[in-house]
Amino acid sequence: MAPTAWIRPSCSWSEAMSLPSRAERHTRVERLLAEAGQSGTALGLLMVGMAGLRQFNIQHGYERGERLLAEVERQLRAALRPGDQVLARAPGEWLVLLPGLRDTPHAQLAAARLLRQFEQPVEVMEQPVLVDLAVGIAAFPEQGRDAETLCRLAEAALVSAQELADRMAVAPERAPGLEVTAADLRLALAEGHLQMHLQPIWDLRAERICGAEALARWMHPRLGQVSPKVFVPIAEASGLVSEFTRWSLNAAMQHAARLAREGLVLPVSVNLSAAALAERGIVEQVLAAMALWNVPPPMLVVEVTETAIIADPDGGAGLLRRLGEAGVRVAIDDFGVGNASFAYLRQFPAGELKMDGSFITGMLGDMRGQQLVRAMVEFSHHLGMQVVAECVEDRATLGALAAMDCDFAQGFVIGRPAPVEALLESLAAV
Repeated sequence: MAPTAWIRPSCSWSEAMSLPSRAERHTRVERLLAEAGQSGTALGLLMVGMAGLRQFNIQHGYERGERLLAEVERQLRAALRPGDQVLARAPGEWLVLLPGLRDTPHAQLAAARLLRQFEQPVEVMEQPVLVDLAVGIAAFPEQGRDAETLCRLAEAALVSAQELADRMAVAPERAPGLEVTAADLRLALAEGHLQMHLQPIWDLRAERICGAEALARWMHPRLGQVSPKVFVPIAEASGLVSEFTRWSLNAAMQHAARLAREGLVLPVSVNLSAAALAERGIVEQVLAAMALWNVPPPMLVVEVTETAIIADPDGGAGLLRRLGEAGVRVAIDDFGVGNASFAYLRQFPAGELKMDGSFITGMLGDMRGQQLVRAMVEFSHHLGMQVVAECVEDRATLGALAAMDCDFAQGFVIGRPAPVEALLESLAAV
């Protein structure tokens, strides 16, 4: 038997296929929405995406690729009810319509059934192929009442699902930011609509605020508060990452200079994404921002995630080493949930490790969770690194972390992200 082929890389959008147009798909959705409204039932929309079609075509040929698509669509239909509909949206992507549902959880059950259908390899010209599908879910009337909104919500959920282990995600009930565009973000950067807030970091031994993380915030004049989870990816995908990074560094260093003028020696942490690290001249950009605002290098902490690290291990290590040699502190953010793990710590010149909040939240009721946190603290100390616990939400957890000899903590129990004036007021009140 031929070896199993894994379908993983990105889908192909360019192979010629006979597909219904967007107008035809929306007409079909609107018709079912009208029927659902009259009957008082829910309508589920599943956006199904298959990863790796282009790579499969390269490795196995276009004929096998077309046979694979046909077989996947056949099995999608086989896993559904008789009245459900499958519309090809692009090569390797389908819109599944589920009329007559009770609610959104009913749509989730259908999505889980689809994914189970592909737990075993499918046969394509006598070759077993493991198909990697992800499913984004949206439902009428809970999350939208027109075809355009529901399709966009389902597509946004599909993007999220492709990053999740269970390959399935439900669109939020309200998705601020779906209407936000790169042009909106460019205007916000140009006209100063973005703000940099600071969230305090607590020294568990000295029992005082010892630093702050700079976090971007955007109050859109029409849509209200836009999440960084929305506008940061827009910056990275639209060529605005350099401009956004420049703004972030300068805004953070401006706040650091303001704190210094008030007599407060508080290092400020700035997040650099994988896209920011890949920008040409990023080290020079960081050093220039410090020089412009007269901030000494030790007053800046550059935070990079595990994802940013593994995107370019050699290049990233070199950049961080240069920053470290200039006196800038380096921290690994969200540690423990990515793919870098402890193996990368010997390669990167980081002096600080930030444990992801998923390890901290609820750890008091989980003995193994506490043991894991304690082990991470001890191991980091053996490597000469300090540890910051993220997402600390109550004093009991704060006390437990102190007992484990954790160095620092950050979370709502200490303070929420707020303008620099609010941080100064809270420090003056101590």
